[in-house]
Amino acid sequence: MHMVEHSQHRAVAEIDLSALKANYHALAALAPDSAMMVVVKADAYGHGAPSVAGALAQEGCKHFGVATITEARELRAAGRRERIYLLGGFFPEAAPEIVDLELTPFVFDRSSIHTINAAAAAIGRNHFPVHLKLDTGATRLGVTGAELEGAIAELRDARSLLLEGASTLLASAHDLASPVTDRQLAQFDAAISRLEAAGFAPNLTHVANSAALVLRRDTHRQLVRPGLAIYGLPPVAAVQERVALRPAMTFKTRILQIKQVAAGTGVSYGHTFVTQRPTTIGVLAVGYADGYRRGLQNGGEVLIRGHRAPVIGAVCMDFTMVNLTEIPQARAGDEVVLWGESGGDQISVNEVARLAQTISYEMLCTVGRRVKRVYKE
Repeated sequence: MHMVEHSQHRAVAEIDLSALKANYHALAALAPDSAMMVVVKADAYGHGAPSVAGALAQEGCKHFGVATITEARELRAAGRRERIYLLGGFFPEAAPEIVDLELTPFVFDRSSIHTINAAAAAIGRNHFPVHLKLDTGATRLGVTGAELEGAIAELRDARSLLLEGASTLLASAHDLASPVTDRQLAQFDAAISRLEAAGFAPNLTHVANSAALVLRRDTHRQLVRPGLAIYGLPPVAAVQERVALRPAMTFKTRILQIKQVAAGTGVSYGHTFVTQRPTTIGVLAVGYADGYRRGLQNGGEVLIRGHRAPVIGAVCMDFTMVNLTEIPQARAGDEVVLWGESGGDQISVNEVARLAQTISYEMLCTVGRRVKRVYKE
């Protein structure tokens, strides 16, 4: 069951780089007049940021977005020389390293402008590029309309900086019926006009996330910022109707042990599941420490030899039990697909996320560090 090359690993996330590349080109084709800033924060949504960025750089991607300095440092250490945008804000003490690593930070209030300027000035850097993060109604990081004049005053004083661009976060781009996006775009364009009137030229503007990139051409600016869609998952169903995306990650484990038990046998912590009949149970070498969530004890299924096996009993830190009674051909050592494709059947991360009462983003991001990432073309 082709598990040999990583047989020493209990759980594996197999990343299909050709799927990532296909998704990149499919999305780029929908925004032909914009450059792509691929979001690779949170270790590329659990897919492994250095490998993902390396693969997409080969396809011509010149812009990557991360949330933290640590994530940016890892990409620079891996040899990435492309533009890396620091999307997640920063505390003042990080400013010197931002300048040193040649990151492009989102400045989000007066003091962040001041500290980056001071760090650039300290080493004699001129025209250090920054992007202004505007809060147009997501009520998260950024400069509100009321704070814009103060930010403009600060930028005027920031002699070592170049205001290269500006961005905002769309709160409801996934909901085409929501009037929020139109209001946000109007606020954003008004802020850009105000910046231009003040003598700035923010020529790299960007507002579109995955949903907006696919569903709303009017959000495309000089850059678009796809995240989830790059990894092959539609943020909303409407996205899947407009563009063919291929999920890049298959999350796998193996059967560690098979046991036969009688009717009336309790399974796992608290005996939340009790067998109704003689049952074949498979013990899987994966648990919630690997990112296979506890909530999946209620309705979760896995693929074994092309058949679905239900999860039974509480998911443990390192183990998950499944009912193999309907799959008598299963053997210890067999590959088990937690999400992905096997034998013509497919379990989507979206399906697993619904059962765990969360969203696909969180499922992908919490695939554990001890899960080996394996890349294939």
